[in-house]
Amino acid sequence: MTSSDEQIIREWALQQTEPAKILLARGQGAADERLTAFCDRFKALAPATQIRNAPDESFRSPALIIGRHANVAYQAVPEGKELPPFLDALKAAAVPAAAATHSPAAATRIDLPAELTLYIAMQCPFCPQAVRQLSVLAESGPRLRVVIVDGVLFDTEAKAHGIRSAPTLILDNHLRWVGRIDWREVMDQMARRDPSRLSPASLRQMLEAGEAARAAGLMIEHDQIFPALFDLLVHERWSVRLGAMVTVEYLADQAPHLAGQLFAPLWERFGALAEPVQGDIVHVFGQIGSESAPEYLRRIASGRFAEPVRQAAAEELDEN
Repeated sequence: MTSSDEQIIREWALQQTEPAKILLARGQGAADERLTAFCDRFKALAPATQIRNAPDESFRSPALIIGRHANVAYQAVPEGKELPPFLDALKAAAVPAAAATHSPAAATRIDLPAELTLYIAMQCPFCPQAVRQLSVLAESGPRLRVVIVDGVLFDTEAKAHGIRSAPTLILDNHLRWVGRIDWREVMDQMARRDPSRLSPASLRQMLEAGEAARAAGLMIEHDQIFPALFDLLVHERWSVRLGAMVTVEYLADQAPHLAGQLFAPLWERFGALAEPVQGDIVHVFGQIGSESAPEYLRRIASGRFAEPVRQAAAEELDEN
């Protein structure tokens, strides 16, 4: 952090009437170390700022989680030209909701969870304005999650997404805008997305908000299993799998023909799954209870799997 950045933070802190909040989502590697060091220095310069460790299940890590709805993840160290937008976002989130500046009206049309990921570069002249715009959109509510990524600090992620220039904005790992961003088009695309193309992160957000019944209803309406559901059913976190399994319950009750489409894709992944995940998939197979269930359960009960998994499959067979 430069002396100029430090002075900007000191002056900003003197003008704050409400304490700003930063959640530090810990991770590993150099990025985690730099974000932690930034928080330590920021706290020294602005002592009233509340900096705490984020919950273990933060939607991004390592990251600085900010925003009124804790829905903005900075996978970047705010410095230089990127410091003022960060400070503005902290200030806006600290203002009481009744006095807050309202988001664009179009943002209220966002009915499904959405995740916008903005890749930036510290030398990029257009990136600070893009960050400001995203921060304003994030005020619209918790359905919208924003991730701001330094493509150099998080180079592995940037390469995985094929990032070649900044700013690059990605909606749900699908649509992208490069360079000067047409924000009206971005909001329009968010408002009229095909729900079957929801990313695993957005579907997970929906389920964590208690909307498993709605997710199942959308699948029934579109007469297809959304691909993201498969990823959530085999997720390493039990809480994530649970939300997906509740969705399967609704499908099994209301659209058995759709639920039956889960067998083959889940079986293809079964052998590579960890034992606890395999146990949950056995439960899912029994839960669906279609004519195909016994076939898959017998394969598991007689297969080369851990004894608890084979036993669970045998028990499901007895119940079916």
